[in-house]
Amino acid sequence: MNIKKYKKLKDNRYQITLDNLEQIILYDDIILKYNLLLTKKIKNEEQLEEIKKDNDSLECYYKAIHYLSYKMRCKKEIVNYLKKLSYSDADIQNTIKLLEERKYIDEENYIKAFINDQILMNHNGPKKIKNKLIEKGLNKENIEHALNKISLEVWKEKLEKIIKKKIMANKKESKNKLKEKIITYCLGAGYSKEQIMDILNGVEFGKDDIVIEKEANKQLIKLKRKYTDNDLIYHLKMRLLAKGFSYEDVENIILKYKENNLHI
Repeated sequence: MNIKKYKKLKDNRYQITLDNLEQIILYDDIILKYNLLLTKKIKNEEQLEEIKKDNDSLECYYKAIHYLSYKMRCKKEIVNYLKKLSYSDADIQNTIKLLEERKYIDEENYIKAFINDQILMNHNGPKKIKNKLIEKGLNKENIEHALNKISLEVWKEKLEKIIKKKIMANKKESKNKLKEKIITYCLGAGYSKEQIMDILNGVEFGKDDIVIEKEANKQLIKLKRKYTDNDLIYHLKMRLLAKGFSYEDVENIILKYKENNLHI
């Protein structure tokens, strides 16, 4: 099979037209490997298939390099990406081997970079970060080793900012309910109960006065449609206690309504 025409494409590729009018696209590395520029000939169908297979393998590698050009990736991410592009298992494994040999895939550096990004960019704590890395197929010992290098003060400062932000943003929860929600949120974010309580016990929550008054006003609007007098007082107390307000604060807000002749 003679090569009739070469057409330069982007990304180091050429479109080759054979004398039977078949067109194939090859990387310049493959053209050089098989000396096609000089001979302008492909021996037979067997060699053509060999060339195509080599070209597919090289394309798989280049696709991985392009994928890595945007940001650091782990082995599992690259394998999944190449599988979506329908490359063979053999080509994918060969690509991974080359990437590891050439240090394009470096598990320890990936873990370190991932942890730093998580610390800077979101609320995730050590447990959640660890689970995310395990899900990516990375070595558990390497993950733990990298996390152990992070100072406890880093996690403490991060957790303290989360908790203070939650307190500042609170407009309707009682102290008790707010604490419950903060604990649940922080546990879900990957912090230990011990870390969370250590911060909570040293944080000033402020008084419930404004919050309980807003909640009581809201509940009164609803309850007055059904209840009056002592029944209204009883159900208002129950609602406020269920919201986590202290018995003392509930009694005080009821007394305040009575003193101001608000017909409770």
